[in-house]
Amino acid sequence: MRSMVQSILGSPIPVIVYVAPAGARAASAGVFITMAAHVAAMAPATNIGAAHPVAVGGGTGDKEMIKKIENDAAAFARTIATERGRNAEWAEKAVRSSVSATEREAVKLKIVDLVAESVADLLAKIEGRTVKTTRGQVTLATKDAPVKVIEVRFRDRSSP
Repeated sequence: MRSMVQSILGSPIPVIVYVAPAGARAASAGVFITMAAHVAAMAPATNIGAAHPVAVGGGTGDKEMIKKIENDAAAFARTIATERGRNAEWAEKAVRSSVSATEREAVKLKIVDLVAESVADLLAKIEGRTVKTTRGQVTLATKDAPVKVIEVRFRDRSSP
């Protein structure tokens, strides 16, 4: 997750994250990845949040190590949110308190940029938007952009 976020933050090409379809969620690592995007969008009936770190293998670990991991994740969430002009206070709460938000709440709280009904609607809504990349300001020309669907292989799918 951290290397994915670093790649998105360092990308000279705008990265758009779209949480979809209806019923999908951006939880745990998905919160960090979504908030790192140059444009973050969600479909109706989706949610984002609950990014509290969990021990690998379900163990409880020692209290100091757990606190250290939580503090690191909270700082990482805040810095991503700040870099992208998103709600850093909410990002920290997503880590420390596992808060979540619906797609409409996420827009109101400035966690994500917009709600889009479909990929076509998303591309139309972000047409002409200017985003900051490592190359500088880039104006998006997405309205009639071709869309190539890449199916996720079975072994690469996450569990529900």
